[in-house]
Amino acid sequence: MLTIAYGDSTMSKTQAYEWYKEFKAGRTVVDDLPRFGRPSTSITYENIEKVKAIVLADRRVSIREIAADLGISFRSVQSVMHNVLGMRRVEARL
Repeated sequence: MLTIAYGDSTMSKTQAYEWYKEFKAGRTVVDDLPRFGRPSTSITYENIEKVKAIVLADRRVSIREIAADLGISFRSVQSVMHNVLGMRRVEARL
């Protein structure tokens, strides 16, 4: 019946039980609680600018070296270079 009223945005039965358990335990707000640890993504404005500066200073630097210098993952550096900065690898042909 709820699916008819609310469509695809209806909460699953399992999720409803989880929320019930949370509220019974004393939770009073439905907002996300603060989380600890590193951010879920390394693709921030600061990291984009740092990657850009490193690449413009030395175009022969590898993605692994940039990742090690900045302390972010290889995939994050690769995503910044390809998707955000529009850079691609060009190999020298002999």
